[in-house]
Amino acid sequence: MFGTAMLRAAAVRRGLARASIHRHGAQRLITTQHKPAQRRQLATLMPAEAQDNTKLNDTDPWTKPDPFGHTASTRTTHTCSKSAAEDIVQSDDGALEHSIRDFLGSTRQRPRAGLKADELVVKCPVCSPGKPRRLAYSAHLSTQTGAFVCTNCFEQGSWDKYQELAMRRNFQNTIPRTRATDPPPFEFAETTLVQLRTNLVAHEEIYAALTGHEKGQLRLRPEILAQYGVGLGFLDTGVPEISDVQALVEGGNHAVPCLVFPRTAFRTNSFIEGTSSLADIANSTAQQNKGVISSMLSEMQADSNSVSDSAQAEFRTVQLKVVGWNTAELEMYVPVDEAQPGLFGFHIAGPDSSDVILTSHELDAVAAYQETGVAAVSLPRGPYQLPLDAMRALERFERVYVWLDDDHQGEEAAKLIARKLGVDRCQIVRTRGNIPHGPRSASIALARGYNLSDILKQAQPVQHDKVLDFSALREAVKFEVTNPDLIRGVESKELPGWNAIYKGLRPGELTILSGPTGCGKTTVISQMSLDFCKSGVSTLWGSFEIPNVRLATRMMSQFAKRNIAQNVAEIDYWSRKFEQLPMYFLKFHGSTNPDTVLETMRHAVYAYDVKHIVIDNLQFMMSMQAKGIDKYDAQDAAIATFRQFATDENVHITVVAHLRKDQPSADVDINSIFGSAKVTQEADNVVILQRQGNSDSMVRCINVVKNRFDGTLGKVFIEYDRDTMAFTEVPPPRKRKGLKIVKSSSRLSMADRLVAEMEADAASQRAVDADGNEIPSS
Repeated sequence: MFGTAMLRAAAVRRGLARASIHRHGAQRLITTQHKPAQRRQLATLMPAEAQDNTKLNDTDPWTKPDPFGHTASTRTTHTCSKSAAEDIVQSDDGALEHSIRDFLGSTRQRPRAGLKADELVVKCPVCSPGKPRRLAYSAHLSTQTGAFVCTNCFEQGSWDKYQELAMRRNFQNTIPRTRATDPPPFEFAETTLVQLRTNLVAHEEIYAALTGHEKGQLRLRPEILAQYGVGLGFLDTGVPEISDVQALVEGGNHAVPCLVFPRTAFRTNSFIEGTSSLADIANSTAQQNKGVISSMLSEMQADSNSVSDSAQAEFRTVQLKVVGWNTAELEMYVPVDEAQPGLFGFHIAGPDSSDVILTSHELDAVAAYQETGVAAVSLPRGPYQLPLDAMRALERFERVYVWLDDDHQGEEAAKLIARKLGVDRCQIVRTRGNIPHGPRSASIALARGYNLSDILKQAQPVQHDKVLDFSALREAVKFEVTNPDLIRGVESKELPGWNAIYKGLRPGELTILSGPTGCGKTTVISQMSLDFCKSGVSTLWGSFEIPNVRLATRMMSQFAKRNIAQNVAEIDYWSRKFEQLPMYFLKFHGSTNPDTVLETMRHAVYAYDVKHIVIDNLQFMMSMQAKGIDKYDAQDAAIATFRQFATDENVHITVVAHLRKDQPSADVDINSIFGSAKVTQEADNVVILQRQGNSDSMVRCINVVKNRFDGTLGKVFIEYDRDTMAFTEVPPPRKRKGLKIVKSSSRLSMADRLVAEMEADAASQRAVDADGNEIPSS
């Protein structure tokens, strides 16, 4: 009752403000109706608004402050008056701002600053109900126009629409009943960040590897490392996650050195208080640290080519990425949950910067900025993924240089990212150029003495993918012929024999996986997809036969290498580890229209950079979709659609299909798959899973019967482990010699049976030596 009455009171206060901005809603929201290329503009910081907070009575729940420092008695409304032009000014300067403040305060939200200067990150009124707080803040709200868009469910609209959706019961149920608001975002102490940077300078070996000019050293300048805030921490490999940042600074007896890369974002805007600038940070740092780091920051502040323009803005470190120095598998984030969106190097680009470099790794960004003078940021989620939060941060730049690893996967990812950001303003940088064995990344190129400025000048725009001549294919053909190993797809780490035949997971291909019922098709493909996902391949799972909860439980056991149902105490730990994988699930179950599935797949490719899509299985998805038409025609149409989608979106699609019911399991081949010949003709790869041995055998045979990549065919034998719910590769079973079955004994005629018994009796009477060799009769 208390929360409802408060919401109604807030609605009354919004009424006057809403009337003043209603007539101009269409004018403000025109930016959301245009394409991204049409609504790009440079972000500008709104001046901080002075707040006059009165003394509050803690005993009165109605006078406790909201997240913005307002109370119910001090909140005001602004009505529209006078001319239309004056009304617009009045609305922009006051009514909309106070309307947003009042409503977010009444719903107990703690908004974060977005990656754009005039943007707040708030709860989505559509998809936040039922989610934990760390996932609920997914809507980006413009403080200038009131328009919002959710990067999770893609709901968007005006400020009026946001309020209307938030007044529904589902969203109201998420509002705390007490006056307490959500806690503020995690805040790093500046002294801790300074200590991490000091650790880097104090560690002679690692510091020399980064800044030295000898062979194998990266040649990064100390002041540039300090400008980006790169530090060094010490992490115990036995700790599942970092709960104490101070422990990262000091380390322990079994700690290993780790590079620490801070991700930064706007500290505040006109809606959020408690700000400090980079200049203040540098001054406080100089007082606390009179050693090497303070002198670096002083040089950075005095450098005319540094971020002096950006220093006028206000930034904060929102998350730390911790990467092991000698342990490649060690990668953690602090904080894991409730982190505000941020980018490594976000504070480097000033508000007037028109160009930016986007790299795969953090040290590549440092090297590119050092040698070219162009602000550089790195991808936040692996070397091949660009989330929507980062896309919004890059909207204000006129030109984006996509500088990823110069290999086959990096080239494909660069094209995808360029299409997402807009091919008209993106240029792809190739570090190797025409040198097949040249450096793969910007940092390695700097270490080898290459001129990064010259490499940047040779950046090329993305060509139209529908029109090609041989000049566009010439270098690709030469590269493929001279580097056959480099064009192979992502290889499996758990099944090395599979790599020798299948040659890795390649984008733009369609694979058909088939086999008898109950032989483990879903278990095999879930393990393989998880294997590829751990290598950075963003995966979308469409399980139309098995519920997602059951599938995820099986995959977590495969991920943990143990049955988590028997290790309940470890579920939270492995859940957090599994959550960091780029793994997504379709919510469909049972019969579903292929067009609906296709639309969702296209959204996932755009939003989450999905590169591998699993459809399990085709017949179950099509079970009720062939009404009125031949079921074979419907299946052929679905296969053709998936084939075209894989080519257009450059993703790998794996479709699980059943065998024909009348097909004996011993005689399975490429013609045994259910449906017409078009199913296997459209596919690039056809794989058949078969049981090896009797019905109780845990051994399976993966038989590649079609491989359009290089024609290699063959079998791989795997054995199921009940404890890990996964398969491991085993040697091929030995073939029995001298055994030939002509007919089943139950179907032999009397004469054939007598002949067979006589031959068996004669064979049993033959003499053999100690080694089993037959001794010839005298």
